[in-house]
Amino acid sequence: MPEPSAPQLRTPVVIIAFNRPAVVRRTVEAVLAAAPEDVFLVVDGPRATHPEDAARCAEVRELLTSAPWPGRVHTRFVERNIGLEANVELGLDWVFGQVDRAIVLEDDCIPHPTFFDFCVELLDRYADETRVWQIAGDNKGIPRAMFGADSYAFTTWASVWGWATWADRWHAHRAVFPRDHAGAEERVGQRPRTADAVRPVEVLPDRDALVTEAALRHFTQVAGDRDGDSRGWDHHWWVTIMSRRGLSITPSLNLVENDGFGPDATHTRTARAPMPAQAMPMPLAHPARVELNQQAEAELELVLLQIDGRLSRAVKRIVKPLWMRVLIGRVVRFGPVWAVVRRLVAR
Repeated sequence: MPEPSAPQLRTPVVIIAFNRPAVVRRTVEAVLAAAPEDVFLVVDGPRATHPEDAARCAEVRELLTSAPWPGRVHTRFVERNIGLEANVELGLDWVFGQVDRAIVLEDDCIPHPTFFDFCVELLDRYADETRVWQIAGDNKGIPRAMFGADSYAFTTWASVWGWATWADRWHAHRAVFPRDHAGAEERVGQRPRTADAVRPVEVLPDRDALVTEAALRHFTQVAGDRDGDSRGWDHHWWVTIMSRRGLSITPSLNLVENDGFGPDATHTRTARAPMPAQAMPMPLAHPARVELNQQAEAELELVLLQIDGRLSRAVKRIVKPLWMRVLIGRVVRFGPVWAVVRRLVAR
């Protein structure tokens, strides 16, 4: 790992991890190079039903705590598995109870060095612009032409594969989605069931926040789904943003490589080659107005629906072998085929 250096990054960095030491090592090296003053380590515990977890979780914690961090290290290590949803939501509650902003990386998200510069500048620039809720690092490969001369676009939906936000935005979300996962750590000997996705008041996506009817249907269904295991924490975060007609920031280039695809992943189980991270040219070219880029938003909605829409979920239920899903994915992403599929998923 890199030699320790004086802290250079004043914005806190959060690393969320579980049981994958190989991917954690790459993420730690990338964050070490940025030399943060504060790093928050949020790590889930081993599953009692998976004997190999104990050693793997211990290795992850050793990698994280033995790294030559140049600044302060804060740890939230749970002893028994509480599940991804509880680990993220309760972990970020803990982080944002101490700091007013943070850059968040799950263990398989490998940022380009310029990702940190990108986040720092935009966290400062939009700190008081409450319409902006999230800064994304992954742009899902949408065409550069959709951004014009700008370094980023304002979208509603944006990836959380490397992202940043402010404490007041996170607290605003948790006020309307206060899932507390009470008792999650006491479920010994079985997989913890994610707490129900219940809100004290009905929260629905504003139809003007989304471009395609298919995305509006998708997120309306998410908003009404009480099953906490049905959708990830991120979907509920996005519903809150959409209900306020909030905006996210999507970079014109992909700044974070997700290296977590494969059978040992929690959600990204389909084996596929990661999209490499690229360098963001500086200084940033800012959009002239804080307003939705409808072209970029429409494309992002189609990408999401391709990954997690009705057709995608149907394929996952029917096609079990990962190699076959990979083959189908390659066919779908082939230009002429995608031109047809995108019309189907947008309906």
